[in-house]
Amino acid sequence: MYFKSILGNESLKQVFIKEISEKKIPHAQLFAHPSGTSALPMALAFSMYLLCQQKKNTDSCGQCTSCIKMLKLNHPDLHVFYPTATNVNHIKKSGSKETFSIFQKFLLKNPNMVPNDWSNHVGIKNNGEIRVSDARIINRLASLRSYEGKHKVFLIWQPETMNNHTANKLLKNIEEPNKKTIFILITDKPHLLLPTIYSRLQIKKFTKISQNKLINHLTVQNPKINKELITNYVHNSECNYNLILKKISGELVQSKMHDDFVNWIRLCFLGINKNSSHSLIEWCHNMAVCEKHIQLQFLEISSSIFRYAFLLKYNTPMKLYPEIRHIDFNIVNFSQQLHEHNIIDICETLNEAYYALKRYANAKILFLDLSFNLGQLLHKKN
Repeated sequence: MYFKSILGNESLKQVFIKEISEKKIPHAQLFAHPSGTSALPMALAFSMYLLCQQKKNTDSCGQCTSCIKMLKLNHPDLHVFYPTATNVNHIKKSGSKETFSIFQKFLLKNPNMVPNDWSNHVGIKNNGEIRVSDARIINRLASLRSYEGKHKVFLIWQPETMNNHTANKLLKNIEEPNKKTIFILITDKPHLLLPTIYSRLQIKKFTKISQNKLINHLTVQNPKINKELITNYVHNSECNYNLILKKISGELVQSKMHDDFVNWIRLCFLGINKNSSHSLIEWCHNMAVCEKHIQLQFLEISSSIFRYAFLLKYNTPMKLYPEIRHIDFNIVNFSQQLHEHNIIDICETLNEAYYALKRYANAKILFLDLSFNLGQLLHKKN
């Protein structure tokens, strides 16, 4: 991964290049990035530049043997650890080392992946974990000399999935690593790290990519897609690069989600009438058989529509959401059902459902319960 191939955070790139050129590299760093974005590509670019044998002023050469290995993610001095499914039959083995060939292919294909992408790809329940056996392997590798006589780099992705036992095993090496050993922890949830780990890391805070930069880049990369559509994707996704790429690639068909939302909300509103409950139950069943990432995306879009509809009452000048084209839906009329006495409860109810679904709640029961709750809240008087 090259620095030039990564959008945004230009100031951080300069910091990394300066630290490496001046040989003042913090031995333990935390790449803290916003939710929905990824600092993993930057960590790979940093590692590639650090290990490059013919560094340029602004980037890796891409031609030395080290760069060639890094571009394939098979450099012997790069060690990547990440959450895997708990397997009691192989508890003494490193989940990351056992499954790295799968992770390697997936990362090369999707360098901007976020945690949900990985867990959905391999079917990990409860977000997986970085195991104690991973920590043992890290400590053993950290005690050895590098294969090529330079630095050893340990990338720990989603370190918040380490339990206290695992984190404590790494504490000594993170605090006092061997010479030329670099630890980089990468997460969008730094607040979940063990305080004793967090306090020993130099924090590098990432920011979301600006709207203009995203629009310009994606327009060039996708000349066949209407610029207005790309602009809508950027605005409506709150500069969430990973989500925008999914929308462009067709993984998330927004118009279909909008149709589902309109049908669902109509059934929620009518749900207090027993004669309409059968149709609502059928809708919940159909949503329950969808893939998990579709269900989660539907809840995200639903939350966004509710927030946008409520803000319409205040004549906000910002275009926060695209037009929902449905013969039976008018966003202005819908906004009249939202007010200060129900919007907070609606948002909290949707957030709680999202969290429970992510923790593998029963989807059919969850959507049915959510539907009845929303129906009651939509009928709540001012």
